[in-house]
Amino acid sequence: MTMIWGVLYLVALVTVLVIVLRIGDGESRFAIVVLAVASVMTAVALYLSRTRFEIFSLSVVSVDLLLLAIYMAQALRSRRYWPMCLPAFQLINVITHMAKLAAPEIVPRVYSAGQGFWAYPMLTVILCAALWNRADQKARAARGG
Repeated sequence: MTMIWGVLYLVALVTVLVIVLRIGDGESRFAIVVLAVASVMTAVALYLSRTRFEIFSLSVVSVDLLLLAIYMAQALRSRRYWPMCLPAFQLINVITHMAKLAAPEIVPRVYSAGQGFWAYPMLTVILCAALWNRADQKARAARGG
């Protein structure tokens, strides 16, 4: 079952990555590339630590904290509202690590689900931002400005 969710996430990530790189502005492109790189880094961290969310993994937490810091910096520098959603979702993700650290008896499937779930809203926000930006560009071009 875990394999199916991994494949679904990979398909969703690659699909959004291709769309955003094609139609997005610099800000949405940056956000999706950072998410893609963090996803790969997380997979590598899980492989190297030989865990599947059975235990608290400092390497996975490090990747998530780095992603939180990058998205926080992006949100603070942006003039748009949508980047504020990314560190909010990522903070929830980091908090699930703290919950596992505080309560190691948390079932690995629950921990894994808590980790993986928040990537989907991030993908949705980034995709919507790219689509809205493209629609805005088309509307401006139609108005002649």
